Amino acid sequence: MILTLSLLSIPAILLLVTLYGFLKSPAKSKAIQTDGQVFPEGFLWSTGEDPYQHEGGNTNTDWHRWEQQIPSPIANGDTCGACIDFYNRYEEDFSLAKADGQNAHRIGIEWSRVEPEPGIYDEEAWEHYGQMLQSLQDKGFTIFLNLWHFTLPVWASDMGGFESDQVLQRWEAYVQQCARRFGKQVHYWSTMIDAQIYALAGYATDRIPPCVNDMERGIRMYRTLIHAHGKAYKILKKEAEVPEDAPNKSASVGMIYFFYHYEPKGVLLDRLVYKQMDRIFNWNMLDALYSGTIDINVLFGPTVREHNKDFADSLDWIGVNYYTRQLISFNPLKPGFINYTDVKKYETTDMDWEIYPEGLYRLCKKLEKRYPGVPLFIAESGLADESDRKRPQFILDHLAWVHKLIEENCPVFGFTYWSITDNWEWAEGFWPKFGLYEVNRETFERRPRKSATLFRFIATNNRLPRKDEIVV
Repeated sequence: MILTLSLLSIPAILLLVTLYGFLKSPAKSKAIQTDGQVFPEGFLWSTGEDPYQHEGGNTNTDWHRWEQQIPSPIANGDTCGACIDFYNRYEEDFSLAKADGQNAHRIGIEWSRVEPEPGIYDEEAWEHYGQMLQSLQDKGFTIFLNLWHFTLPVWASDMGGFESDQVLQRWEAYVQQCARRFGKQVHYWSTMIDAQIYALAGYATDRIPPCVNDMERGIRMYRTLIHAHGKAYKILKKEAEVPEDAPNKSASVGMIYFFYHYEPKGVLLDRLVYKQMDRIFNWNMLDALYSGTIDINVLFGPTVREHNKDFADSLDWIGVNYYTRQLISFNPLKPGFINYTDVKKYETTDMDWEIYPEGLYRLCKKLEKRYPGVPLFIAESGLADESDRKRPQFILDHLAWVHKLIEENCPVFGFTYWSITDNWEWAEGFWPKFGLYEVNRETFERRPRKSATLFRFIATNNRLPRKDEIVV
């Protein structure tokens, strides 16, 4: 009789747990005052550009080829094309950033431009990037340079991408060339941006090129990119000289990394898959680069465990890309049994991403605890907001939380609003508007949004405005 009652109670417990997850309401981001907070002397105020997202004309890439498919994989059938013509108008955008009081800037190299064929370099393209860096240096910016973000040269894609030993060899040669050519101009090197997204969205699933949709290959790619970073780290430390005003005597090398603030929607199975997703997406790659140990375990899927000193201690700094929060719940019909839910009951961006500034604080506290001694740079924080109605408060709230981090001795040394101008938002195309400056897609004219005035005040004065100061 007791056993029967116990068995009968199991469905009831599961029903109650399910109802709890369904009815549970996530807490809103805590309100935090913004009233003239002063940032430390030398704090870095930055915006920036990404090669494929800003330059235009990058047609020798796997992404360009993917965009030509019918039906189009891009929202509204957009193609990147001339983008916002940053490659030709970089001087204008750097001058805007300088006039806005910024003292740091982030750009990247498009691999397909400088190596249009395997082993054949385009000296004109190398010189062009050198001129970009020189322009930033002449304007007194602290320079962050990233070497790879999603796109591969067509030839590298055709050879198998990073799954190919030949491509990995070309990667190392490319990194070496960047180190030797630009070492005296670059203060902070990033080997990759959002590398785990490339492995998980391009290989484990089929959301971005190369659209593989194979979990085992996705985890192998995750491991491969850890090794690729480790190789690049050693090359940059060995080959790159440093600018005269560099913060360290050797090249400062890190990785720019996208984070979600994850929370479990309910309990039991929701918490189980939440812990898995949080580990794999947010932490496993950085854990490996900090400790030298890869420990990836997918529920009922592939596992990778390895210790290798070749990539241990290869984070001189971490670039934090943070935008929003997601709730995680168990769903047996989804890849990895994981269901993702965006929180829409509070204020959201044009892309329906919840505005949750407290998440930036929580992530940085976890980073500080998990990787003691590693400085943190907020490398991307921004929102799609074409009307510019929400952007000013977004900036103030996120910076108030950053200031709280600094008060608590968290090693945050700079903040990047993403982006200085509107840009190509990958598979979303051109419709999301992230820029402090809007861009006319026909004339490429840059026009400041009101929030550009606010960010100019903050960067120029190294503080948030007081309540009695009207900035926008």
